[in-house]
Amino acid sequence: MSRGTRACIVLLLVATALAATALHARCGDGVDHAAWSGLLERYVDDDGRVAYRDLAANDAATLDAYLATLAAADPTGWPRDEQLAFWLNAYNAVIFRAVLDGHSAESLLDRYQMFWRYSRTIAGKERTPDDIENRIIRPSGESRIHFALVCASSSCPKLMRRAWTASTLDADLDAQARSFVNDPTRNRIVPGAEDVELSAIFDWYEEDFGGSDEALRAYVARFADDSRRTFLVEQKPDVEFLDYDWSMNAQAGQKPQ
Repeated sequence: MSRGTRACIVLLLVATALAATALHARCGDGVDHAAWSGLLERYVDDDGRVAYRDLAANDAATLDAYLATLAAADPTGWPRDEQLAFWLNAYNAVIFRAVLDGHSAESLLDRYQMFWRYSRTIAGKERTPDDIENRIIRPSGESRIHFALVCASSSCPKLMRRAWTASTLDADLDAQARSFVNDPTRNRIVPGAEDVELSAIFDWYEEDFGGSDEALRAYVARFADDSRRTFLVEQKPDVEFLDYDWSMNAQAGQKPQ
């Protein structure tokens, strides 16, 4: 191979790498989540509750356009954090659309219809919320996703007011875990009590949090504030689970009719 040919090949490789870098910079985490961030900022309050009626009246088309972007995406081969951010956003966006389409999680039948029957095209395939959660996200082995998936119910974790992105994924998952664990409306961890009353999420997905009361106490202690952490580690209280509040996480007057 001549020196000139080698130089051309090197230049071609450099140009290709630069083009790929520029494309990644434009596309962000595989897809552009800016529209989803905008919806969350506009329609979710600081308590994680949603103005569903206002969203339906003013920005349903924006949500549908974002879902269309997710439908056309192919996350295969993306880095792990980009894929996880994509699927977390997809789950929550599908739940938003399900609510606008008249679904809720407020009864057992409602939950069946919403999580196992309702579907949208995501990454080229019709998928239910259950498919996204249990066939795609949970197999990642990342237990903190349980503080990121929001099923439109009051006992769910609070929605972040922006999209999940790969660049801040680890820090945001930690922040969500701390917020959820230390929220007294979702977990009752009272130093000096005989037991702790934890969210039913920790019961339903026990294997994701270690599979035993001892492992669960240690897991929760990782994210608890100082007094709660000391209580969990040193006093080893019994573990009980709270009833789950399936009422819709809508702002006052914002539950769809």
